[in-house]
Amino acid sequence: MNTVLQRPLLVGGIGLTLGLWGLDSVSHSLPGVGDLVALGAIAAGGGYWWYSRRGSQAKVSVGKIEIDQATLDKALSQVELVINQLTIESPESPQIAKLRQELAQVQTNSTRLDRQIAITGGQRVGKNSLLKLLTTTPVPSTAPLKYIKIPALFTSGAESDATELTAKQLTSNADLVLFLTNGDLTATEYRYITELHQANQRVVLLLNQVDRYLPDERSLILQKLQSTVTGTLAAADVVSTSTAPTPIKVRKIQTDGSSLETLETLPVDISSLNQQLTNILATEGEKLLWATTYRQVAGVQTTAKTALNTVRSDRALPLIEQNQWIVAAAAFANPLPVLDLLATAAVNAQMVIDLGAIYQQKFSFEQAQAAAGAMGSVMLKLGLVELCTQTVAGLLKTNAITFVAGGLVQGLSAAYLTRIAGLTLVEYLAAQDLVTPEPTRAWNLDLLGNTLQKVFQANQRVAYMQTVVKQGIDKLMPDASVSVG
Repeated sequence: MNTVLQRPLLVGGIGLTLGLWGLDSVSHSLPGVGDLVALGAIAAGGGYWWYSRRGSQAKVSVGKIEIDQATLDKALSQVELVINQLTIESPESPQIAKLRQELAQVQTNSTRLDRQIAITGGQRVGKNSLLKLLTTTPVPSTAPLKYIKIPALFTSGAESDATELTAKQLTSNADLVLFLTNGDLTATEYRYITELHQANQRVVLLLNQVDRYLPDERSLILQKLQSTVTGTLAAADVVSTSTAPTPIKVRKIQTDGSSLETLETLPVDISSLNQQLTNILATEGEKLLWATTYRQVAGVQTTAKTALNTVRSDRALPLIEQNQWIVAAAAFANPLPVLDLLATAAVNAQMVIDLGAIYQQKFSFEQAQAAAGAMGSVMLKLGLVELCTQTVAGLLKTNAITFVAGGLVQGLSAAYLTRIAGLTLVEYLAAQDLVTPEPTRAWNLDLLGNTLQKVFQANQRVAYMQTVVKQGIDKLMPDASVSVG
């Protein structure tokens, strides 16, 4: 990950600019006051963003949601909206027919009578033996049960990634997951179970091969597992099994005083699992199917939304590029820094509105200004303006343009910052659920700030800035011959 500068700046950014414009007029009547108030506004803005972001992060909790028929119906309605919107915006898209077919298949699956149970875990934890036992000794259930053995997880080798992907796809389509382990959970196993839980997957954790432990050890390990998954799985969903007991040596004393050693096979034991499965299938059978259908609908929606966002991105990127060079020209030609910032803010506010229109979201001019101000506050906190101007100045190596070097650095920096702002807006808007026009809505400024930081980190490479500089010189100084290195 690239290093992020976090230093307060005295000037710059595309946000907080309208406030600075007002402060400029104050400074004419009260010399020195404008600069002090500006610094205070910048510090307060950055401090407020940091504090609000810190507070919101403390409240974030990703977890399982309850899926009922109403939730499922809403999800189906949303994915249909996305597909319909894609049809409107790109009627020739080859993905439309495929998406409608996938959605129809999901709706058909939502009425199936059987319940699919996945058996998964790492290597040599007893998946095969459990599958055999469950097949030969049916669990009482009003619905037919179908067991799916998942390829071993957490393997190494050239095909491990492909195996993991296949395993996740198969598991996602199962109504219930039996996760096997033969001891305390590793960090990888715990993370995997947590991911299943967050994906609304019903999980039962099996401590298998307990015959290898002494009775006291079995109890301790089971309690440790229940404690580890507290908040993720209920204690009743952590059970012990013995699917393929290891034969033990038994020594018998004969009547003549001699001893005879034999191997004795202990009986299998999946009684606790059978009891828990019977209870789950009797009380949650319908909910299991709802949750599976919800995951499948979400998968179709993700594909449809990606296709729709690709269409919208193809329309948004030329708009961003147009705005970045308008801003660059204004900053290059105008020698007054405050007016440069004002021009940048005005263009970016309009860009917010125009991008919102592409993504079928309506924003007022005041909300557009708020978005620009929020991004400016984050840029100040990250030290993005300072980093940008220093990098651009370093890329301009010739003395042939000394007389306009300051304006050129300002113009190219403004272009880069505008592009970052535009890409941030695209990613933010693309993540929204709504796909149809809605009344004017408020921004999630914390999410906007997080998105900007992510976009900045992905686009602060020197090679990328070199491209911006070269393009900017061609547009701002078409007759100049400038070395960029």
